[in-house]
Amino acid sequence: MGVIQRQTIKNNVVSLVGVAIGAVSQLLIYPLDVALKGHLDGIVSFATLLVPLVLLGTPAVMVRYLPYLRGEDEVEGAGQLLTRSLVVSTLALLLVCLLNVAFGDRLAVGQGVLEDSRWAIIGVTGALVYAGVLTSHLVNFQRIALPVVFNNLLIKVGVPLLVLAAVYGYLSETAVTAWLVGLYGLAAVGLVVYARHLGILRLGWGKLALGEVRVRQLYSLALFSVFGALGSRLSAQLDTASINTLLGDTDTGIYAIAKYVMNVIIIPTVAINAITSPIVARAWQERDMAHLGFLYKESAQVLYAVGGLIYVGSVVCLPYVYGLTDALEAYRIGYAAVLLLGGAQLFDLLTSINGNLIGMTDYYRWNVGLVLLLGILNVFLNYIFIAVLGYGMTGAALATLVSLLLYNVCKVAFVYWKMRLQPLTVSQLYTTLALVTAGLIGWFLPLEARTSMQVLVRGGLICSLFFCYLRFTHGVPALRRLLTNGVGKMFT
Repeated sequence: MGVIQRQTIKNNVVSLVGVAIGAVSQLLIYPLDVALKGHLDGIVSFATLLVPLVLLGTPAVMVRYLPYLRGEDEVEGAGQLLTRSLVVSTLALLLVCLLNVAFGDRLAVGQGVLEDSRWAIIGVTGALVYAGVLTSHLVNFQRIALPVVFNNLLIKVGVPLLVLAAVYGYLSETAVTAWLVGLYGLAAVGLVVYARHLGILRLGWGKLALGEVRVRQLYSLALFSVFGALGSRLSAQLDTASINTLLGDTDTGIYAIAKYVMNVIIIPTVAINAITSPIVARAWQERDMAHLGFLYKESAQVLYAVGGLIYVGSVVCLPYVYGLTDALEAYRIGYAAVLLLGGAQLFDLLTSINGNLIGMTDYYRWNVGLVLLLGILNVFLNYIFIAVLGYGMTGAALATLVSLLLYNVCKVAFVYWKMRLQPLTVSQLYTTLALVTAGLIGWFLPLEARTSMQVLVRGGLICSLFFCYLRFTHGVPALRRLLTNGVGKMFT
């Protein structure tokens, strides 16, 4: 568990720095040009939806089957998987380019980025694809902290600078779009340099020494992983893409602050999933069900507590945040979306690493049915709530909430059916009571003060009350061990 402790904490520290930068950007920079920010968000959302179709499941293959290749030279085996993944992804990206040349004009519908920024979408897609392959390669060597600097922090710093450059007349919208592609490309280059620095960037084809594993199993996992990844992207990005196409750049920019809160809540999940995926694969290979059950429950307790604190703080403080400046008032109409998206993500945290328990084991094929359920439901609900009922961004958030609830319920039920493992303990009940209590006290606190002080005092009170719950009770044992005995004892 030492690797999980060190890398997860480093990952979260870097991610929290990105959160702070993102908060400043959301409050002070993006309101200066909401439409431009919505335009950039639209490009990234469509690119993110394309990524699974270009990666073709190669990251899952790299992580799942490296344990079977490890011998005297671990780097050589990982390099063989990396080389194959890069070749497959490059060929798929070239196919996307050809399809855009042949049929791209037919996608110029609605009022969003599909009309005039398709090549930018493909450029960002390519950068994300190569970054995804290289990140999976680094994950195989338990390196998840520094990749966050390139995949997250660099983007969090770069995009606000591009918006500022446009606001003050240094860049046109077209130039900003081009620089956005370059920014994501720089992140991918950074990962190459980091892997080379570690001495683990050894490309080579060779014959895969898979032992008892047949090559067709790799193809099968890759195929089914495409559906799994696509379902995850649909749940995370379809709402933004739908708003951009049906409502335009400005509404997309307003919706961004709701997505920002959701992305903050998801930070611990990204770290835990990234570092536990190879561990789950190894434990499954050894059929160590006790270890899998331990990871499942401990992760659920920690993720729900941390995500719950962020969610409750957002619910209480955001109404005051909207009043900090006149420009932020435009975001107030997205408050309901914050509640719905945050609730959806919180339930996802409660169900812990069920995605890894399916995707990194012999049951990965079942992801197809689960993901098809999520994808079809999400597309249908987004169309109904936005286009038919006219609920706008609230409808998009509601569609995401319903889809994620059903998706995670099905995954939890499946894991219990096949492995007799489930993530729930009495800890989550105690944590819920603590969160509700802290939230109500923060909400109804009688306080006459400036808007900025309202945010600081109410948010600080909620954090202090919840800290006392974690420190002086056994509600979340892992976090109590962290606070009392240090990082080394957190998972023991």
